[in-house]
Amino acid sequence: MGVRRVTKKFLKYLIPTLLVLLIIPFTEKRANAPKVFEPVTGGDTLHCAIRLGDFDNLNNGYHTGFHYELLNRFALSQGDSAEVHLGESRGSYLDSLRAGRLDVLVIPATRAPESDEFTSLAIGDSSVVWLLKSDNQKYCEMLRWYDTFSGSPAYSYTYDRFFRGYQPYLKEGKAEGIISPYDDLIKKYSNRIGWDWRMYAALIWSESKFRIQVHSPRGAFGLMQMIPSTAKNHKVKDVLNPEQNIRAGADYIHKLQNMFRSYAANEDELVKFTLAAYNAGEGRVQDCIRFARAMGASSSTWSGLCSVMPMMISDSVAVAYDLHCGKFSGVETRAYVRAVLNQFDKFRGVAPRFASEPADSVWLAAKRAEEEELEKEEAAVFAPDSLLSPDSLGRVDPGDEQTRNQEEEHNDGIGSRIRRKD
Repeated sequence: MGVRRVTKKFLKYLIPTLLVLLIIPFTEKRANAPKVFEPVTGGDTLHCAIRLGDFDNLNNGYHTGFHYELLNRFALSQGDSAEVHLGESRGSYLDSLRAGRLDVLVIPATRAPESDEFTSLAIGDSSVVWLLKSDNQKYCEMLRWYDTFSGSPAYSYTYDRFFRGYQPYLKEGKAEGIISPYDDLIKKYSNRIGWDWRMYAALIWSESKFRIQVHSPRGAFGLMQMIPSTAKNHKVKDVLNPEQNIRAGADYIHKLQNMFRSYAANEDELVKFTLAAYNAGEGRVQDCIRFARAMGASSSTWSGLCSVMPMMISDSVAVAYDLHCGKFSGVETRAYVRAVLNQFDKFRGVAPRFASEPADSVWLAAKRAEEEELEKEEAAVFAPDSLLSPDSLGRVDPGDEQTRNQEEEHNDGIGSRIRRKD
């Protein structure tokens, strides 16, 4: 009986002790696990359009990216989502605000209409405002949110990212350690491709100068300047979204690296092959490799491919050697690779490795001409006091009689005429 009592008491205290020992590691693991904050969404969508035109240039910082991020932050704070569009060249945004189909229009402060119909909230340095319909209930929520957020360390860091990072035109006020507004994202996704994050930043700079709104006459768009088909293949749903762009760019680079790894002599050469393919397409680089082999040149080094490119400009060579993508001068691509590598060196704080060549000036002139063409287009569709929007937003039909009357009244009031493109 004594043994039984001792055993019973032993088990009485042993079992709870064992349970505690088993539970403690589990609870510690849960306590130390990263916290995931899921917003409680009310199902509402904040419909926004950013229309800054020629105001948003590198001299002024990155206003489009800054306001894109802040609009999404505000929506998230309300448990909503933001649908942000870039202003285009057809239709009127004012009718969209009047009808309540557009909640926020982001425009330069100097272009805000003087009308009791609308109210505006000055954001950042007050050179840009968020324009809302005067009776929009979100205005008070927006004002409270901005008053709180603008006084926080998070706002200061956000502002520094967009206006005090790497800026060739910024003489003073730079923040140490910041290259782009998207350094954290670039670091995150550069790990996937095994690159120094500053190399990935150099590629993005060469593509878009870190401007989310950049688009080319060839149809490329966003930070990574992807054409629509490539963006779709890599699941980019919002071309303005920085993370979607940077993730998709890393996925595409990863694919290119796998494609050329067996051809490149080493990792440094693989980077150059990958940059060339990002610029000219994988088919062009494959043509260069085949042609270099046929010519007895090195097909595993970038210098070897560059040495045969001048011969690839001939139609007869393209036919004779079955160049799948046709003739190829390679001038732009060689300059592009040099430009990215030189920019990488600048981001590292060392002297650029390549001296300037005539081809570089040709490439830079072509890029500048392309940018000037887009700037002229922006200026043409965004004359002072005009507020233009894309049909793709599903707004009020500009042909509607009531809309036309409202526009005429507004135009008479501010002494301007909204210009349309056929």
